[in-house]
Amino acid sequence: MTLQPLSNPQQQQKSTEHSHEIHFGSVYFRKTNPPRKDWERDYAVAAEDGHTMFRHWFPWAAIEIAPGVYDWEEFDTHLDLAAKYNIDTIIAEHLLIFPEWLRTKYPHTISETRQGFPRQSMMSVSCAVGGQYGVSLNHPEIEAEAEKFLRALARRYRNHPGLYGYNIWNESSFHHADNLSYDPGTQQRFREWLQHKYGNIETLAKSWFRYSLTSWKDVELPRKIESYPDVYDAIDFMGDNANYWMKWRARILREEDPNHLIVAHGNGKSFSDIVTCCGDDWRAADVVDTFGYTYWYANDCNLFLAGDIIRSASKGKQFWRAEAVGDSDWKGRTANDAPQYKKDEMSEPENIRLDCLISFATGARAYLNPRFRPLLDGPLVGAYGWYGMDGSRTARSEMASSLAKWALDPNTAPLWKAKPVKGELAILLIEDSQAFCYATYGSTDQYALSLQGAYEAFLQSNIQCDVIKIDQIDDYSMLYVPYPIAISDAVMAKLQTWVEQGGCLVSEACFGYFTNLGHAKESQPNRGFSEVFGCEQQSISLGPDRWNDLSLKVEDGTLGGAIYRQSYTAQAGTATAWFDNGDAAVIDHRYGHGRTRLVGSVPGYAYKQRPTEASRQWFASLLPFADKKPLVRVDQPDMVARLCQGEDGYYLWVINLQEQQRSVTVTFDNDRVQYEQATAFYGNSVDSSIEQVITATVGGRDATIIKLS
Repeated sequence: MTLQPLSNPQQQQKSTEHSHEIHFGSVYFRKTNPPRKDWERDYAVAAEDGHTMFRHWFPWAAIEIAPGVYDWEEFDTHLDLAAKYNIDTIIAEHLLIFPEWLRTKYPHTISETRQGFPRQSMMSVSCAVGGQYGVSLNHPEIEAEAEKFLRALARRYRNHPGLYGYNIWNESSFHHADNLSYDPGTQQRFREWLQHKYGNIETLAKSWFRYSLTSWKDVELPRKIESYPDVYDAIDFMGDNANYWMKWRARILREEDPNHLIVAHGNGKSFSDIVTCCGDDWRAADVVDTFGYTYWYANDCNLFLAGDIIRSASKGKQFWRAEAVGDSDWKGRTANDAPQYKKDEMSEPENIRLDCLISFATGARAYLNPRFRPLLDGPLVGAYGWYGMDGSRTARSEMASSLAKWALDPNTAPLWKAKPVKGELAILLIEDSQAFCYATYGSTDQYALSLQGAYEAFLQSNIQCDVIKIDQIDDYSMLYVPYPIAISDAVMAKLQTWVEQGGCLVSEACFGYFTNLGHAKESQPNRGFSEVFGCEQQSISLGPDRWNDLSLKVEDGTLGGAIYRQSYTAQAGTATAWFDNGDAAVIDHRYGHGRTRLVGSVPGYAYKQRPTEASRQWFASLLPFADKKPLVRVDQPDMVARLCQGEDGYYLWVINLQEQQRSVTVTFDNDRVQYEQATAFYGNSVDSSIEQVITATVGGRDATIIKLS
């Protein structure tokens, strides 16, 4: 087979302007699934049910079946069907499903595990095609072969009327640290990265405490994870290298096709995945036109957290819920799992509705399922699909169809132009602290659970809390910093200036105890923060297992603590909470035009592990500590109210996480939210007879959306 253009180059190209304000759809074709005999029927059903988008996997191994030999035929058919049924196509390139022949042609490029073993060519879990992680991109030969494939792909489809855009690097991470490669090509790129950072081998040798290094050939990626500078450099390198390949994909596709969108999606898990498997949603979102996220449904705060992370990472760009589970996953279930899996949550249509509405409330403007219908091969057979194994309609697909048709109704269009308002405060994600947690304990769990716990405490107090990185802090006047144990000099200096200029900083224990290379400072707090916090450390215990049940005596009760116990001696600051033995546990202070609170433990982690009403109230009290009022308040637990602002006013989303219908009263900060009329836009009618107060009835696992004008 030879490469030929699929259509006339003079054919009018499809505009990159969105054909819809909102998208509904699925991943459809994964080479062997679904069966060819059903393709056209499924497209017709999808179009009738309101689907506007399909994403198809284009695995390199399934297309370039021999060197320079391309089999496009089945993929051509899907683009033609997309044009016929007016369903936008996202081409998902899968370079990391490598052609098997590359291993024979270039045996020195075979991927290598951290333990030093050559990696086998694996079957993809989600697609019955072999070759996943079989070789490493970090070799000139593989890079050249991959570039030829990407250019051939774009040239073939860039003029096709069914094309909407290209999805690069599915889920934009390696999913697990075990998938990182330590092959010779990656080792060489690491050496080049180090040369750029350190300049010469002598400087590296001193920085790494490896004083007998005399040649760059002596340098290797560390294979043991421990808290030393070589591990922190390896973590930074892996992230930079992943970002290089993300940009590389986008550059090549844009060179061949400047007229279609480049999209991507991560996992909304940067709170845990940045340092382990290069899952940095912020860096990935910077590369593409539209970003998104995969997230498995959970009827808790994490779905809000994932959406808020991707919205923050996208920095004003449109973003999508790129993969949302549409049915159960029975993988790995045994009799011993029965207590954990009492029901298959996403087999229930009401949970699909709730999942969808939460995604939209956090700002997503597409809702896509990873399966239109389930796979017929592999370990995920039968999982996730809205439609049946044979493509037949189900109660799940009927729910998805009703949501799609509502979302695509022209009368609903103004809703999608409204964007979530900025959070009342922000949680600061610090990669260096996550890296320290991983290098010291072998996982990021302590860091991740600390951030999640703080977020949940704010959400359960109906305080919208954005998750941000350091370059975004100037957009916020209040920060909460979970697990801040390792911080670079540059970030410390930026935070000090931010507080001095008027910011309110609330930090958990051990703020900047270590540098970004794992070096403990002699005094605590350090690098100017003894003045910022108005205190010095009295004592410290860094034994995580010892402090699982720690408590702090605060003004209105008891605050849960965990992991670390750091007590203080107040200098210019004031002690406002104490440990059981009377040691000062919290210090409040004013510094410059700003304000600080340093907490001598990790209440975010404690709240995630053992939430209490007293701890939730403490988190809620942080707003008035910063002289702030809640923007929106509700009077019922498990009700979340979110405001979106558009050209025509506010849209208030009131979401009921419970199964039963409930009534809720919503009140606003009068100074910031003003309106004359409240009208139900979706859901039940509302009562707004009392000024700045709305009473609404919200169905179980549903929402009421209220137009404020």
